[in-house]
Amino acid sequence: MEWIPTSGPYVPHRHIVGFTRELASFKQWLTDSNSTTSLFDVSGIGGIGKTTLLLEMTKAAAQAGILTLWLDGQSELATSGAFLSGLEASLEIEYGRQREPGLPLLSFVVGELTRQRSVLLIDNCSRLTGIEGWLMSSFLPKLTGAEVLFVMASRGGLPIQWHTSPYWGHRIQAFPLSLLTRAEVLDYLHRCGLDDMLRTEIARKTEGLPLLLAMTADMLYSRQSNPDAGAGLGEIPGRLSADILREAASPDLYQALSVLSLLPAADQATLNRILDAPLEAAGYYALGNLSFVRRTACGLTLHHVIAGLLRSDFAQRDADQFQVRRQQAFQLLAEQFRLADIRQQRGIAAHILELYREFLPSAHAYADFSTALNPGVHTPFRPEDLDSLQQLLAAAISPTNWQSELVHAQEYSALLDDIARYSPEGICVVRDDSGAPLAFCAGFWLHGSTLSMLDRYAPGILALLSDEQVTLRTLPRELTDTVCVLLAAVDVRHPLYGPEELGALLMRQWLVEMTSGLRGIMITADPQLKGLFQNLGFQKMGHIKLNGTEAEGELTRWELDFRHQAFDKWVKEIIRQTGPAGLPALISRNEPRAKVDGSAAKQILELLFSGDEMDQLPVVQTLGLRGSDVRNCVQNMLTTNETPYPLTQLDQSILRAVYLQRNRNKNQLADDFHMSRTTFYRHSLQALEHMGHVLTQALSGMES
Repeated sequence: MEWIPTSGPYVPHRHIVGFTRELASFKQWLTDSNSTTSLFDVSGIGGIGKTTLLLEMTKAAAQAGILTLWLDGQSELATSGAFLSGLEASLEIEYGRQREPGLPLLSFVVGELTRQRSVLLIDNCSRLTGIEGWLMSSFLPKLTGAEVLFVMASRGGLPIQWHTSPYWGHRIQAFPLSLLTRAEVLDYLHRCGLDDMLRTEIARKTEGLPLLLAMTADMLYSRQSNPDAGAGLGEIPGRLSADILREAASPDLYQALSVLSLLPAADQATLNRILDAPLEAAGYYALGNLSFVRRTACGLTLHHVIAGLLRSDFAQRDADQFQVRRQQAFQLLAEQFRLADIRQQRGIAAHILELYREFLPSAHAYADFSTALNPGVHTPFRPEDLDSLQQLLAAAISPTNWQSELVHAQEYSALLDDIARYSPEGICVVRDDSGAPLAFCAGFWLHGSTLSMLDRYAPGILALLSDEQVTLRTLPRELTDTVCVLLAAVDVRHPLYGPEELGALLMRQWLVEMTSGLRGIMITADPQLKGLFQNLGFQKMGHIKLNGTEAEGELTRWELDFRHQAFDKWVKEIIRQTGPAGLPALISRNEPRAKVDGSAAKQILELLFSGDEMDQLPVVQTLGLRGSDVRNCVQNMLTTNETPYPLTQLDQSILRAVYLQRNRNKNQLADDFHMSRTTFYRHSLQALEHMGHVLTQALSGMES
């Protein structure tokens, strides 16, 4: 990419970063004595640098003495005549080649291209449809024995029929352009002459989109050289949105994109639950054809950088409407979360945390959530990670003492080894794009086999577990649902990411893991960590005094329990305590007066035939119903032949056996359903969640 500022007295030299792979392949074709006619398919979202890459290729070809022609696809791909006329004009203007009278235009162009090695660069070739048949059947076949390189740049790439063509597919190399890495961003900013503070600010606030980076650098350079000019940074999302969304010409599509930016993925029906005017099938199809929209099994999904730009622009244009739309998206995602499998829940949780990142701490000693970093696909701990984690831990201990207060420093390494050996699922790792660990936290899953090791490394900690010790000592490993974190570290020496950025990534990843129905325990005396835990919705669960450890004095136990707390309720609590004062009323708008989660469904089933106690249940009282009404609804739900979605017949059978018949223990029930006890336990929890969802809908219609 290049940087050309739009204002200010200083105009720096033209700087290019990135494109290493693309330019290397291009130069290899230029110098290869065996080169044949080939096609480079350059693609990428608006602002990612397609035109800049083609300009660099033009310069390299000219330096090599190669005949180089440039076409603008917006005007010269409409017809075969326009295409050939554009080439004729370039040949005459650039090289003085003129067509002889009477020589057909096609013959002239083919003759000039076959006379010597040539490069033809076509920018904006998204409108190829009108002449692609002619190109593949009439024009390109005349050049099969020549040495011509076609570089074709578009947002969506060449149509699939090009890549599958038996004649041309093997001649095509695809170059989908990617975002700049943090290293490339810093290299670019260094060459721009910006001071260290501005370079750090830009690197942390941009996401590697070249156009976004260039505009931000330009505005901040103007602010640095002329303080009276004003920052102007607030204009960037709107300007970029207008540029990138030119391909979404329809206002209806723009509205749909604004909604899609608030969702991880959405099909047509899901979008229409939020849109004021329903999107028709043709509109949904057009939406899926945009270059920055991808089709998935769950519907359409928006490129994460474009989604962020659209959200920023939306929030600045109409803050109140943005809050309403975001809340509608949250309600929809919370509903999907309760019905999703664990993998899908992780994705939904990560997306909701990103939507509400502005409410998380942005200036903290351990975690800065303001940085727009994508944690990527979660990969569990692998045994080969252990050496890297040990190195991270050793380097982080001295300057930061990252959450190691319970354990003697000389035992950190042995503790990590034992966690990896006996409780590897208790290690949460954040990785870079190559898979190398950037940060981690580690602890024991609490069950009968780990309590002794917990007591060995953190003497006295069991006192904080109080009455739970008795249950935990007999709890089998497969039923554990609690992790006690003892160690955490980030790569404090990383040249590109600050410790606080990595700390926020680690905390987000760990929170996502907990949302699948787990409980996390952390213990600290650090006032900074205590403040962070409180902001993130942890509950204070007791104190203990420990002597002789790295942090003498009073330690506090903090707990985040998703076993009995719905994820959506936790997010609402975070927003209420950190967001604007007007948001609590917005959050409650259009919600049912009460929701029945899995825990409430279990209470209802356990008290199904206890009329007085059923009447006293909070969810029943909130709805203003009688216990008998709820009982009749549940009995009908568990006996009907046509189960209401998402309740299944298997769910019905399990709930009837456990809560209505009550004549067999859990081991016997697991055998009856041909499951292990762990699998039966998981199915039971899922059945309760499904029943709760159906009850919420049914009972809300009965509210008095």
